[in-house]
Amino acid sequence: MPSQSSTAADPLAAAIANVMNSYTTTGNVRAIIVDVNGRPRFEHYYSSSAAESRSIFSVTKSVTSTLVGIAINEGRLRLDERLAQMLPRYAAEMTPTVARVTLRQLLTHTAGFTDTAELSEDEMWTSPDWVRYILKHQDYAPGTQFHYSDHGAHLLAPILVQATGESVLAYARAKLFDPLGIVTRPSAEPHFDPQAVPPAYEKARFAWPIDPQGFHMTEALIKLRPRDMATFGQLFLQNGQWNNRQVVPTAWVRQATTAQTGKAFPAYGSSSPGSAWNPTNYGYFWWVEPTSGVTAYYAWGFGGQLVEVVPDLHLVIVVSSNADDTHGATVDPDQLQHLVDAIVPIIKTHPTR
Repeated sequence: MPSQSSTAADPLAAAIANVMNSYTTTGNVRAIIVDVNGRPRFEHYYSSSAAESRSIFSVTKSVTSTLVGIAINEGRLRLDERLAQMLPRYAAEMTPTVARVTLRQLLTHTAGFTDTAELSEDEMWTSPDWVRYILKHQDYAPGTQFHYSDHGAHLLAPILVQATGESVLAYARAKLFDPLGIVTRPSAEPHFDPQAVPPAYEKARFAWPIDPQGFHMTEALIKLRPRDMATFGQLFLQNGQWNNRQVVPTAWVRQATTAQTGKAFPAYGSSSPGSAWNPTNYGYFWWVEPTSGVTAYYAWGFGGQLVEVVPDLHLVIVVSSNADDTHGATVDPDQLQHLVDAIVPIIKTHPTR
């Protein structure tokens, strides 16, 4: 049976609860949060609790994009800046096409680096220098095609370090996590191990793994609570404002969540005719797709991690799931989309204030 954290005593909350309590979830869903107008209207934990944290997998990319937007606003980076400029330490080793890759192309998965869908056993993980390895594996011409690339996303770590002069975690604390009240101390920062989850990561409330050079994994694996995920979504719903402070520039919120490229990503969606989830639009590390006829955007992570924002309905939906890549214990995208499609019509037909 699910445990209930909080459900406001109002008609909207009752309507959401009525649908969600009858909604068939897999045993891998650990939390569902529905916030409307900044208020929790449904917050349930399944064989879990509000205090437990889990990997948010590729939702990490949307956090990374947010840090990039803040750095751009501070004049530390530019969207048209090229890799040779952003990573001068590696510039001499870059081919001309790699050197010309722009920050914008990295954020839209059009930089041409290895497509995550084409990875089986990732040699990068055993490489002594992940950044050098990535820069030597550009498989496609940049700026021509959408290829979802964890490798390309990882380059944002050394880029942010070069631009800010501090670790990605230190910058994220000062500019994002601390202002939002997301607790990151103490933190676990273990070296990533593809063979086994490090005990320090497993035990930590907050964790962010690093590569062999000490760069945080800007592509995946930040460990947060579901409520932290909801806070992040609410920040974007509020156009970057939190507690009367502009944490993220409004212009960046709008740019990042506006479609910048339009290629489908069948590796993580279903290409079957009846598929509920087949995204075609991508912003800056955010998926941009309508849901139930309403404009929406979302951060999505492997196995069923979701932060969905529906601005016109003042709505944030969070799903946190247990995910085991090796045993197939996941919540697939179609299941998440069906859940969202069950919630949105309720919000559309009930007063929200």
